[in-house]
Amino acid sequence: MRKTRFLSIVLFSGCILMFFLMAGCQKSGYTDFEDLPVIESYLFPDSPIIVKISQKIPYDTTLNLTLGDIDHLSIYITYHDQEYLLESLGEGVYIDSAGRIPVLEDSNYTLKFQYQGSSVSSSTTIPSKPHDFIASAYTITFAQMDSANAMPPSSTSIDLSWTNTDESYYLVTVFCVDTNAVPTIKDSVPDNPVSSSMPLRGSDYELRPMMFSYFGKNRVILSHINPEYSTFYQGWMNNTQNYQEPPTNINNGLGIFTGINTDTLYIQVIKESRGSPRDSLIP
Repeated sequence: MRKTRFLSIVLFSGCILMFFLMAGCQKSGYTDFEDLPVIESYLFPDSPIIVKISQKIPYDTTLNLTLGDIDHLSIYITYHDQEYLLESLGEGVYIDSAGRIPVLEDSNYTLKFQYQGSSVSSSTTIPSKPHDFIASAYTITFAQMDSANAMPPSSTSIDLSWTNTDESYYLVTVFCVDTNAVPTIKDSVPDNPVSSSMPLRGSDYELRPMMFSYFGKNRVILSHINPEYSTFYQGWMNNTQNYQEPPTNINNGLGIFTGINTDTLYIQVIKESRGSPRDSLIP
């Protein structure tokens, strides 16, 4: 459970709920507001399935609306034609706590439940684990940047590569796993210590210093994602300033229900000492 929750936070940085709250905050009035559940669920191999249910909130909080009860729903996952009822943990969180549902690559899963008299559903597949994920170097050295001029040398970078013969979608995510690590920008506390690329359909990515928020041991995750997640992610990025609901693969709902498979590398980010020769890449 810890792995699934942690990776879902890393991949989307907890922004999905806030965005849908914003989407519900349009000055549309009572007749335009539709009480739809907001689903957030990322299925990872060998991890228990977790589904988070939230609600849109109308712009006009004085409206007397009867919102659905998100803590007493019957949330079902179908796998190999067998239905499994998830356990409610409260606050809209549902989980397969007993680990009864195998989460395996190339397998199909369907989510369904009833909400306010409507049938809510979605389906997804677990993509294959990334293959041949390597880096041109596993250590990178650069000077601590200044907040007024955060421009490291353009020659300092690490090339990531993997196999992608079918041009499917991938996402690169970077975050520091060291405790009490030093920020790469002097006298700063990163607003979001997690950095992510846009969805990629190629087989390589240039990892530059600006992707690292802290010196120290950094985890680099390559996520093999489904087209629905790529569409959702890019729609969210493009529409956050427009207060529009982004694409969704939920029938009679909002949000995302998707499978993800990952591989991981570790990069040691070293703070260059002042006056020392620059050695940006150490094999």
